[in-house]
Amino acid sequence: MDSFITPHQQQLIDTLPGFWGCKDLQSNFLYTTQQTAELFGFRHKEEIVGLSDLDLHCDAAESAHLFRAQDREVIRTGQTLRILDIHRYSNHTWRSMLTCKRLLRDPAQNIVGTIVNTQELNSDELLQLGALLGKIAYSPMSGSDQLTTRTSFIIGHPSQGPKLTQRQQEILFLLLRGRSARLIGRALGISTRTVEWHVCMLKEKFAVVSKSELIDKAFEQGYLNNLPPGLCKRSLSIILRED
Repeated sequence: MDSFITPHQQQLIDTLPGFWGCKDLQSNFLYTTQQTAELFGFRHKEEIVGLSDLDLHCDAAESAHLFRAQDREVIRTGQTLRILDIHRYSNHTWRSMLTCKRLLRDPAQNIVGTIVNTQELNSDELLQLGALLGKIAYSPMSGSDQLTTRTSFIIGHPSQGPKLTQRQQEILFLLLRGRSARLIGRALGISTRTVEWHVCMLKEKFAVVSKSELIDKAFEQGYLNNLPPGLCKRSLSIILRED
C-alpha cells in the first residue's frame, strides 16, 4: 500500500510539525505519522494503513463522506484545499483544526492520491468560530438548529456553482444557517436593506425566485460546507448564538 511513499519521504514527514498523512486515489491511507494515528484513535501508525476515514476510531469517522469529497476535489482540480475541521477526536475530545490537502505524486509525477497536513488552531477568533460551528448546524429541510458532531468546512469558494463576491459568500453562509437579514447585517456591520439587496443578487445568480429555493439550491451545490475566508477574521458569537 505504501509503495508511493519512500522510506526517505516517511522519515521527512515524521520530522514535520503537525499531523500528516497520505491517501491513495480511493482515499485509503498509505501512511500517517504516529501523532496522526493517535489523533484518530489508533495505538500504532501501521494499524491505519489501508483503511479509510470510515474506519477511524473516533467521531470524525462520521464525516468520512465529506473527507472523501474533498479528496476527490483536490484530485479533480489539482488545487490545494484549506479546511476548517471541528470534530471529537480520540478520547472524545473536541478540537478545532486547520487542514491543507494537496496532490500526492509519484517520482514520475503521476497523481497517486492526496497528502494531508493538519495543524491545531491557536487563533482566538478561529477557536471561537470552530467551537460555535461544532455545535450549530442548520438544516434547510428541518429549518432548525441541531447538535452535530460532523463539521468540516472548505475555506473558500466551491469549485462549482455561480461565482459569488466575498460579501455574497458571507451572507449565503449565514443564510444557510437560518439567520435573518437583521442578524446577518448585525454580524457583518451592514444594514438590513443591504443584506436583502445581496439576497436578491444571490437569487439571480442561482436562477431562483424565492429564498427557500435559494437555500435548497445552494445546499445541493455544496455551499453548506464552504466557509468564506472573511468570516475567519470575524467574531460571530452573537449571530450564531442568538435565536
